[in-house]
This record gives sequence, structure tokens and C-alpha cells, in this order.
Amino acid sequence: MFDWIFGLAAPALTVVALAGVFFLPGLLILLPLKPGWPAAVALSPAVTLLAFLPGSFLAAAAGMPWNIATAALVALPLVLTTWLAGRRFAFRKPLTPGGLTMPTALAVGAGIALGSAVTCLALLRGIGGPATASQGWDPIFHLNVLRWIQESGKATPWSIAPLFGEGPPTYYPAGWHSAVALVPGGVSEAANLSSLVIGGLIWPVGLAFLAMAVLPRHPAVWALTPLIAASFVSFPFSQLLRSGQWPNGLGTALVPATLAVAVLLLRRLTQEGRTGTPARERVLLTAILLALLGGCTAAHPSTLFAVAAAVLPFVAACFLPALARGIRRRPLPTLAAAVAAIVLAAAAWSVLANSRLLTGVMAYPRAVRAKVPDSLHLAFFDLPRFPALSPPAPDDFNLAVGLLVIVGAAVAVFVREARPLAVAWLAFVGLYVLAAGPENGLRWLTGFWYKDTQRIAPFIAMTGSLLAALAIAALTRVVIRAVSSRLPLERGTGRFSLPAVLFTAAVALASCGLYTGSGSYRSVERVAVAAQNYTVSNKPGTGVLSMGEQAFIERAGALLPANAVVIGDPFNGATYFYALTGRRVVYPQLGAPTAGSAAKELLRTRFNQLATDKAACEAVRKVGASHFYEDAPGSSHGSDSLKRWPGFYNVPTNQGFEKIVSDGGRTLYRITACR
Repeated sequence: MFDWIFGLAAPALTVVALAGVFFLPGLLILLPLKPGWPAAVALSPAVTLLAFLPGSFLAAAAGMPWNIATAALVALPLVLTTWLAGRRFAFRKPLTPGGLTMPTALAVGAGIALGSAVTCLALLRGIGGPATASQGWDPIFHLNVLRWIQESGKATPWSIAPLFGEGPPTYYPAGWHSAVALVPGGVSEAANLSSLVIGGLIWPVGLAFLAMAVLPRHPAVWALTPLIAASFVSFPFSQLLRSGQWPNGLGTALVPATLAVAVLLLRRLTQEGRTGTPARERVLLTAILLALLGGCTAAHPSTLFAVAAAVLPFVAACFLPALARGIRRRPLPTLAAAVAAIVLAAAAWSVLANSRLLTGVMAYPRAVRAKVPDSLHLAFFDLPRFPALSPPAPDDFNLAVGLLVIVGAAVAVFVREARPLAVAWLAFVGLYVLAAGPENGLRWLTGFWYKDTQRIAPFIAMTGSLLAALAIAALTRVVIRAVSSRLPLERGTGRFSLPAVLFTAAVALASCGLYTGSGSYRSVERVAVAAQNYTVSNKPGTGVLSMGEQAFIERAGALLPANAVVIGDPFNGATYFYALTGRRVVYPQLGAPTAGSAAKELLRTRFNQLATDKAACEAVRKVGASHFYEDAPGSSHGSDSLKRWPGFYNVPTNQGFEKIVSDGGRTLYRITACR
């Protein structure tokens, strides 16, 4: 009866370990600066990643393997530095609003907990068993990177180059990998459960903190935002699990907290904010923002452009009035400062525009995903699938929340601090529509996100969650005021007055109605999106992994010597030998798997000629292949096995091969033909 509870024990320990890895170093670094516990918790993951980035380089330079002990050692100097600096350079007041009383804090905590529970439950149902390997294009690569870091002991952005094939070292953001690789156990389980920490902890906590920063006079919005965010399919379900963009998804989850600090700093830099904030606190807040941006970069550089797009309306709201006043009072210095800012922005843009890496990203060839009005439906109502792939049913629309977001944008017109938020939401909607297509003169703007709608949609959810929460709070307040005008409700004082109690109850009732009325936030759709890369077929060769294949690979891998190297069609399961068993493979990724290697390219088409082709044997010796994995041909990720990888099918295994283990049409052989 209680077997399922005991079955959750091991995954729960992994989740705790992952949460500790992401939150604890950053917390220890931030707490001495006294930003307050809510802020410290929200900001700590980005600070942790920043600490790990130089730490990984130091460990590699010192010849130390990257593990939990090394990570703690390299983070220790930063912890000691802030503990010493905190004696003189600490915040006088927490970064959270003054209205965060104990009842409000409990309400915010409840909102985060409920939003997290709703999200994590759907994620777990979609994944199935926590150790189930994802069959997504990106996850296969990421799982192998985790295994490579654990094996090589190196976790810098340039140390995972061997997985890209032969050639010079290649940069790849390794923030997510450097953190998740610290957790002992299977890499597949750690990777899957990191989605719970990213989508179920980092994301809702960051959103609650963002709501506090943007709308400091609306406590109800702080509590409602993380709960409403759980209704969106776009994050974490689509980006983290269906797309398998774990590093980029981690960067996405860091944006709310980073944007919150940027908003706080902007407001303290204005004339009104400067009067109550000492200069050293503004410097300290700037340093924290830079640290957060560094952590975002460590997760994924594209995150910086999301922060920039989101913060620009707030910059305009803070500085355009100041610019207007300055032009009236001191025109020449103000115009000089404005020109200098424009020149600096143009110089920064020039540097970025001439970057080979950025140029390649901006020119990324992306097919058209949807056209207006379909793209608007996707942006406004968070559809789980593109209409071109599957015509949407009425239940596919996040209709109630989508309408609340639109109402919230209208309400924001009358709430000064919310106006930039509404502009940011509209900006992300526009970017989404541009990314969806068709190709036009402005679509290049979405190249920062590889013109991928699934990388932009989470920011619509980010801003939209706050607007929907604002709409609920505003509509409820209107109803309570209407009732109060007709009935004598002014009994009691302060937060426990009858109108305040009725407001709280009405908000809670509206939240429950929203949840139940939307089919538990479209639970079926959220689970289906999360499960897409974890569904296996009974027919071998239908997907990268078929029914029972993961268990077979794990069993077969245990029979191999430690120095074994497995060759086979990477689109048909062979690449999983490395991630699941630690045994090397010839093709560790699906993207350009033969890049830079003539031997790998030759074997792709001529491996089945080992008995008669000396060049094929020479190529086997060059890549070091010792074992061959055979499976029924398939067509996963659009790769027709018999056309793209013909060398690994119709192999005459009766000579030059020795069977190790076979089951369900899959066989692992030892290669004896090329000794």
C-alpha cells in the first residue's frame, strides 16, 4: 500500500540535493549583505552559477576534478568575502516591500507552494519514472555532457568540446551542466528532476519576488502570481521537457529575479529613490545585478537579451520623465548625457553585431511555425501545440487566464508602476509573432532566441502572470467596494477589517474557481506536453528508444569492460550507452554526429562491409570501436535509418562479430573482424 511512498524516497533525496546545489552557495554569499530572506532565496541560483563559472576554470587549471567538494572549495572565498564585506556594506532594509507582514508572507508562501505543487505534479506525471531517459534531440546531448563532466572532471564552457567531434575547443554554456553534474547517481534522473527544481522552485520564487519589486503596493499580486504561472504550458513544460532546453530553461527561470533587481535599482537611481537610499546601497545593488547577469550568462547568454527586452520599458518609465525635467532645467548637460548614452549603446551594438557567434545565431534558419492570427492565439492563450500540427480544441486554450492577462494590461494603464510591465508583455507578444513567421524584415530581432517561439513564450507567461494577478486583485477590489457602498462592512480595523477579510476570501475563491474551471489548469495538456519525449512505443525503431530498450542498454552496458567503445546508429539508441552506462560511444550526439571525422562518416555508410573493406576496418580502429549495437531500423527525429545510416543495418554478424547479449530484436556484439 505504501510502496509508492518508499519509491519516492530516492527521487526526493535527489531533488533535495539539486535544490541544495542551486540555492545553498548563493544563499551563503548573499545573506551577509542582508537583502532579506525572500530576496536572498530568489537571487541565490544566479549567484551560485556565477560562483561555479570561475570555479570550474580554477579547478581545471589546478587539475582538480569538478565535484561537490571542489565546488564548495571554490565558492568558499566568495562566501568569506561577503561575510567580511557585509560588516560595512549591507542593506539597511530588506529588498522586499515594507508591506510584507507575517500574514502576507504566509499568503505569498502559500501561493508559491501551491504553484510549485501543481507544476511538479504534472512534471512528474509526464516524466513517469524519474530515471526515464528523455528522447529529445537536445536532452540526448545534455545527458552525455553530464556524463562527460563526471568522467573527465572538467566543467568549463570549453571543456565539453570532445562531444562536438574533432576540431578546436568550442564554447557551450555549461552552467546547468556544472550544477547538475555535482549530484551523485544516474545522470538521467538528475537531469529530469532538475526540471522540478527549475520550474517548481526557482521560477515561482523568482516570479513572486518580481511581483514585489514591480507592484510593491499590491500584496495580493505577490501571492497570486506564482499560482497563476502554473497554468502556462510554455514554461516549464514546453521549454524544459518537450524541447529539452535544460540550460536555456534554467536561464529563463533566472530572468524574473534578475529583472526584479534591475527594477529596484532603476527606481533607486531616480531622484525620488536617491533621497532615501545611501550611495553605497545603490553601488551594492548594482554589484548584485551584475552578479545576477553573470549567472544568467553562465546559464545561457540568450537570457541577457530577454532581461534587456523586459527592462527597457522600465528604463523608459524611470528616465524619460527625468530627461524631460533635465532638458527644461539644464538642457546642455542633459543633452550631452543623452548623446553619450546613445553613443555607448551604439558602440555596444556594433560590438555585438560584429561578433561571429552572434551573427551565426541571428541568422539561424528557422522554418515558419505559424502565421497571424494563429500566432496571436498561441501568444495570448498559450496553446500546447502549433495549429499547423494539430487544430486546437476549445480545452487547449488557456482562455480564462489569457483574458485576465488582457484585462490586467488594461488595468495597468491606471496603475503607474504596472505600465512598463504591460509594455514588456506586449513586446514579448510581438517578438513571439515575429519568431513564428513568416520571414520579414523584422524577424531577425528574434534571432537572439534562434527565432524559436518556445524560447520567447515563457516571457509572455512571466509578464502575463503578473498582469493576470493584477486583474484578479483589481476586479475583486471593485466588487468589495461595490458591496461596501451598499452594506455597513467597516467593522474592525487594519488588515483584519471585514472588507480586508472579504477581499482575501474573494481572491482565494476566485483562484480556486480559476483552477477548477480550467480543468485543473489544463492538467491533461500540461502532462501530455511534458510526456512527449518520455513516451516509448512497443515497436522497436519507432523512437530513439522503444519499450524496454533503456533497461536492455543498462543491462548490456554492465557486461562491457570499462574501456569499451560502442558504435551504432545514434538515432536508434546507441548513443545512450554513454549517458546510461558510462561506456563510450562513437556518436555521442544527434546534431552533426560525424562532424570533423572522415572515419565516422565512412562508417556511417560502410560499417556493414567490415569483412571485405579494409578502409572500414581502419576506420573502426581509428575511432576505437570495440562493440556494435544492433537494433531494428526506425525513423526517429526524421532520420530514416536505412537511408541516413545504412552502414549499421544488414550487417553480416555471422563473421567478425561475437554476440554478447540479445533481447527483443536488439543485440550487442563484440567486434572481432578488425583485430
